[in-house]
Amino acid sequence: MPGTLIALLLAALPLQVLPLQKGTVMSVENGQVVVVRLGRSDRRVRLACVDAPEQSQQPWAQQSKAALANELPVGTAVTVELRARDVYDRIVGVVRRGGFDVAPEMLKNGMLFVHDGYLGRCDDLPYGAAETTARELGVGVWNRPEGIQRPWNLRLELNDANQEP
Repeated sequence: MPGTLIALLLAALPLQVLPLQKGTVMSVENGQVVVVRLGRSDRRVRLACVDAPEQSQQPWAQQSKAALANELPVGTAVTVELRARDVYDRIVGVVRRGGFDVAPEMLKNGMLFVHDGYLGRCDDLPYGAAETTARELGVGVWNRPEGIQRPWNLRLELNDANQEP
């Protein structure tokens, strides 16, 4: 019963308005990180709630980077919805071009994985349905029955291997 009361109280709270910043795409680092000029400084922005294939996961990593570069060519005006800052001092946010979030299209094409374990609130984003579409179509990272190894699992394996005596 206490959990229900807390849920009801939280539901009654107004939605948090997340800060927005306008900027210009300066470069694309990989399938999930872009460099955006915000004000007078260039900032690395990591797409919130998604994960791209690691560099070692070819050809998917290159395809993911190319897809993001296609969605956000250098010079593109974007709006960044700030959600967090990560340990690498990157901004974690939703990046919009022309008012539209770029991540769902990339998810539909199998260029990214939904990853709510990363920084940033994810429950308000329609990413799961977009990933399901790619999975059902068997495109991109889903061109294998269960998809390729999840990038976060690959990073864990690599970290574990590097820490063994």
